Amino acid sequence: MNIVSENSNLPPDFAILNKSAARTLNLPGSRYLVYSVDQDELLIGPVVGIMTTAIRNNHGPSGKTGRLFKELIDYSSRKGIFVYLFSPDGISRDHYYIRGITISHNSWKPGRFAWPDIIYNRIRFRKIEKQQAISRLLYELNKDPRVYIFNSRFLNKKEVHEALKNQPQVKNMIPDTEVFSRQNLQGMLQRYSEVFIKPNHGSIGRGIFKVRWISPRRYSFAGVSSSATVWKGPYTFDLLFRHLSIEVSRKNYLIQQAVDLSRYNSRLFDVRSQVQKDQHGEWILTGAAVRVAGKGRFVTHIPNGGRAEVFDDVVTRVFPSIRTRQEINKQLEDISTLVPLILEKELGINLGILTMDLGIDINGKIWILEVNSKPSSFDEDDIRTKHLQNLTDYFVYAARNKNRKG
Repeated sequence: MNIVSENSNLPPDFAILNKSAARTLNLPGSRYLVYSVDQDELLIGPVVGIMTTAIRNNHGPSGKTGRLFKELIDYSSRKGIFVYLFSPDGISRDHYYIRGITISHNSWKPGRFAWPDIIYNRIRFRKIEKQQAISRLLYELNKDPRVYIFNSRFLNKKEVHEALKNQPQVKNMIPDTEVFSRQNLQGMLQRYSEVFIKPNHGSIGRGIFKVRWISPRRYSFAGVSSSATVWKGPYTFDLLFRHLSIEVSRKNYLIQQAVDLSRYNSRLFDVRSQVQKDQHGEWILTGAAVRVAGKGRFVTHIPNGGRAEVFDDVVTRVFPSIRTRQEINKQLEDISTLVPLILEKELGINLGILTMDLGIDINGKIWILEVNSKPSSFDEDDIRTKHLQNLTDYFVYAARNKNRKG
């Protein structure tokens, strides 16, 4: 990309791609960031492709999803970065160009666009990502030296637990976790008065059950529901296992220790934190927010009756001690840098953004409950703004260093 028009009104690190070059390169004639210059070439953009299944018949996504993608495209454009959305079937057979969609004059516009420097995988459904054709495509893209792809797949709870459980820096922050089986359930209920039964591949609270000890050899359990929590039992262990086996039949489930979490206004809460790589490729904390469970609920997800609260407000209320709050913040910062680095190394995956569900127990200790490589957006404006800044900064960093694949 080396045919640009000069414009004295542009910042020194920006250039305008002239119309002829724009047509040749399958890019809009617009202003671009000059992110790399040497004797032989000038690199502009970068060009970023967002892989998604939210495009239908050349129409962009609508609702909240559409608003968030538009927000990213507009923010990137102001920084001289060209972003477009594409579905896996939009890639040309020769991998030379991609048919996708972007924002132009405040509306969605389909087009044929240049092969991207960066691909960010935002396929939101595991069953789609696991399809053979999609898996093969992602494998090929990971091998393509022209492109850097990050967050290329979903993570599952078991692999995250296996990656973290033996790491000295974080192993004491991981709840005890076992594969669901009769023997493991019996052993976990001997060690803990309450446990969770969670789908290995689940998210946003779907398919979770909680089991609790009531009296010697008597247990009850409840599932996540959009209405009030209904506890079933009491059951003997044999009857409990029989009922749970029916509920989790033919599915991959785990048993997880239920940590004695702190309460806010007598309700359980946890912390949803987002971590990202910055302009130096270093992991930083973007922000954290609290999710408070509904009355009588044991999950905090908003679709299941939870509500959002400000992190500092809740922590100050629950932990009056300044020293305890300082220790909580230090743990949060440590987790934000350690966990992503461990997962990248142990799982052999390129990551640029993660969200983590964290619990804080009654002593102020943070527990790592879940890690998600396909995070939903935050409603908090300050976190969303930092998210966009970090993400676009990382686009540029990754483009400059993509041959290192890291």
